[in-house]
Amino acid sequence: MAQTVISLASFKGGVGKSTLAVNLAGALALNAPTTLVDEDPLRSCYRWARRDGGLPMPVLLPEEARRGGDLGASRYLIVDTEGRPRLEELSELIVSSTWTLIPCGTSGLEIDGTLRLMDELQRAEADLARVKVVVTKAPPVGTVGQQARDALRAAGLPVANSVVRSYVAHQRAAELGVLVKDVPDGRAPQAWADVLELAMEVVG
Repeated sequence: MAQTVISLASFKGGVGKSTLAVNLAGALALNAPTTLVDEDPLRSCYRWARRDGGLPMPVLLPEEARRGGDLGASRYLIVDTEGRPRLEELSELIVSSTWTLIPCGTSGLEIDGTLRLMDELQRAEADLARVKVVVTKAPPVGTVGQQARDALRAAGLPVANSVVRSYVAHQRAAELGVLVKDVPDGRAPQAWADVLELAMEVVG
């Protein structure tokens, strides 16, 4: 079976890119061999894994992957890319990935920035059929996330139906080095349900 490569890219910090990368990789790893490669200089995913909470998949730096990681053995390869890539780099990333996920927060500024980015990609003739904008950091209560998703969709963007809400459990998961489902928090199941919904939407 062909390997599925899922890359995550963002043009703004604080949208939960690395949090999404770790938990999405973890969700996929529960069903098939999965590897997460942390290409972000901040190394958030790599440091998360080194807290030794017991993630169900390896998290490698690019040099580790080149040196000895058998990436081809993984059914799913998740790549947490460097923040704010150039347009040319992002276009190349889209070509080399099965899916490129672009997290977007719910504020007007974040939505406007994503609209501009997608417009630039369209003019660069990038294959937007391989892109999904994912609304992240949505308030757990209310419909702000859904409203942001619908606004992006109405503008013609390829938007994931899943909305990833912002729970304290996500921060605790990073501190403990575990997936959000393993955090001792009453709302962790809801946070994990968002991740599972997105995983199913992306890989079926």
